[in-house]
Amino acid sequence: MYIKTNKTQAPKITICPECSSKSFLFKGASITCRNCGYKISARFNKYGAKKTVAKDGMRRDSKFEASVADDLLMRKQLGDIKDYDSQYKVEMDIYSKDGLKVHTVSHKVDFRIHHNDGSYELLEAKGVETTDYRFRRKLLEKLWLPIHKDHTYTVIKQNSTNKRKKY
Repeated sequence: MYIKTNKTQAPKITICPECSSKSFLFKGASITCRNCGYKISARFNKYGAKKTVAKDGMRRDSKFEASVADDLLMRKQLGDIKDYDSQYKVEMDIYSKDGLKVHTVSHKVDFRIHHNDGSYELLEAKGVETTDYRFRRKLLEKLWLPIHKDHTYTVIKQNSTNKRKKY
């Protein structure tokens, strides 16, 4: 499929660096100049997030998540928390009225913090709330958290004040 670029489709790629053409072929994650065949294989995030390496050496999905990881590493070094896990997987089973398991939904929470008092906190660093995330968050609040009473759930939203919401 051939697409002529404009500001809404490809704002960062307006002309080909080889032939100055403005006509590109978009296929998967690669972009090819329709005129000269110059290939630009660029994977980009739909929401503008850039993968970043945090101070703990792990690659994070966004700069904001990396900054939250850096804060947690500092809190661990200061002794404020025992430890933290990254990409903690939570699985929730959905049952029918008959009591049969119908479906299992899994959700990876950005961090699980081990507090010094033995409790846990699930920490989510969010830039954009998608409908899929809202669905999984509701399942987590309604199904998983009532069973695991030693866990709390906190969402840090990326904005000017970085407000925390506890669930």
